[in-house]
Amino acid sequence: MFRFVVVLSLVLGVLTGGKLSRLGELKLERFGWILASFAVKFGSVLLLQGKVEPSPALCTAISLATYLMLFYGLYPNLKLPGFAPMTLGMFLNFLVIIVNGGRMPVDPNGIGMSLLESQVQDLGVSLTHQVISDDVRLRPFADIFGWKFLSKTPTTFSVGDILMAAGVLWFILHTLHRGFPEAQKDARIS
Repeated sequence: MFRFVVVLSLVLGVLTGGKLSRLGELKLERFGWILASFAVKFGSVLLLQGKVEPSPALCTAISLATYLMLFYGLYPNLKLPGFAPMTLGMFLNFLVIIVNGGRMPVDPNGIGMSLLESQVQDLGVSLTHQVISDDVRLRPFADIFGWKFLSKTPTTFSVGDILMAAGVLWFILHTLHRGFPEAQKDARIS
C-alpha cells in the first residue's frame, strides 16, 4: 500500500506542477534514528524469523526497540507537513502491537478481502504479525481492512496505516510543490 501511495504522490505532484528536484532538499532531523529503527525491525525479521519461536517477550522487545528509536527520530520533525498524521498512525499501530504481545493482529478476511492460505500460514511464524484472535485488544486499530489494488496478492492494513499513508501523501505533495520547509527558509534569508 505504501509503495502505491508514494508513487501516487509523485505522479500527482508532477502532474499538478510539482518538481521532483525538490526531494533533494530533504533534511530530516535525527534521520539516522529513523533508519536505525527500520534496520532493527527488518534485521530481526531477516535473522530470526522462522528460526525462533515468535514469543511475546521477543516480539515485544523488538517492537519496543523499533518504535522507541522511530519516535525519537520523528519527534523533532513533527512540525513538517504530514508528519503529525504519519506519527499518529505509527503510534496507533504501536499501541495495538504492544497490547497484543508485540505483533500486529491481522484479520485474514479483512473486510471483503481474504488473504491467501500461504499468507495466513506465514503469520504463524512472523515476528511482526499474527492472526487476529477473539480476545484481541484494540481490534478496531488492528489490520482489519483488505487491499488488492494493482497487486496479485491481497494484503491488510489498519487505521494507523491509513493515517501514515495520508501523511506521506501530504508530505510528498507539499515538498514537490513548495520545497522542503528548511530550504524555503534558507531561500528567504538569501
